[in-house]
Amino acid sequence: MSLTPQNQKIIRQQVLRAISSNREPGMHFAGYFLNFTAQRFKTDGVEFTVEAGPHCTDANGAINRTALLYSADMTLAAANRVFTDPNARTATLMLRVEFTGEAARGKLEISGRGSGFDKRTALPESVAAGRVMCEGREIMRMSGTWVEPPAPKGMVMRALPWEGGASGALRPLLKKSELDAVEKDVVRRVDKAMRNASAASGVGMFASLCNPLVKRTAQGANGRLPVGMHIGNRVGHVQGGFLISAALVTAEAAVPEHPILTGASAWYISPGQGKVITSRATILQSGRNVAVVRTELFAAGRKRVLEVISNHSVGTRAA
Repeated sequence: MSLTPQNQKIIRQQVLRAISSNREPGMHFAGYFLNFTAQRFKTDGVEFTVEAGPHCTDANGAINRTALLYSADMTLAAANRVFTDPNARTATLMLRVEFTGEAARGKLEISGRGSGFDKRTALPESVAAGRVMCEGREIMRMSGTWVEPPAPKGMVMRALPWEGGASGALRPLLKKSELDAVEKDVVRRVDKAMRNASAASGVGMFASLCNPLVKRTAQGANGRLPVGMHIGNRVGHVQGGFLISAALVTAEAAVPEHPILTGASAWYISPGQGKVITSRATILQSGRNVAVVRTELFAAGRKRVLEVISNHSVGTRAA
């Protein structure tokens, strides 16, 4: 989707709405920016939707994969959170995703179902599975494990809107003159992403905003992901969907001759925090048809944040 003046106006309005809503404790900027909306929140399953628009689609009109991964992580988290106190903190321990190859054109419908938290472990664990649909087509399947850790010291958690918490969408819309330094930084990042998206064929604004800068190396690829409110969660860490997305973008750069990403497994080791998250992709196997890549994400001081193993394939060859 091209960034016409009208599309740019829509995106800027969406940014201001998300910033205004983000001032309400509960859901964070990205959820409001993507209009991540609950349709069902029950112990026997949860359902959410994301509408396509110029803020989250690429030049071909498909919703960006980073938005898919964010939605997958949030939906599975909700499928587990339905079993716990809405003011509790939960965190992703492991996430597995499989891509069908279908393009996400149209409204996303994301569903999931959790098991409930198992009290055998010191940090109770709950598993969930789900899928992402788009106009009747299955786009992605996902599953994972969540834990219930304590909140960071001095931080009080608040319920999300679908858990009975306040909706930031009801807050008055801020004027640009009322934004603080962090909020103004998000506006600058989005403006830059729109310029980059307009100049780069096939790259949507959301990809330009949220993807790491990557380069190939002799062993694979390296990446650098600037951290800001636009990819943060409720406790100020990088949200899990953005972390796995950054890893997969780096992994793809390592094996461009295997352009089809079919699936990945991610293990969340420590919070993604600081000013920059770096990524390092190492090729484990690069064969005629399939490649396997290990990607590590690090915070400041080389603190390990995430480990991902991904599978990449070549397309069907003509006879």
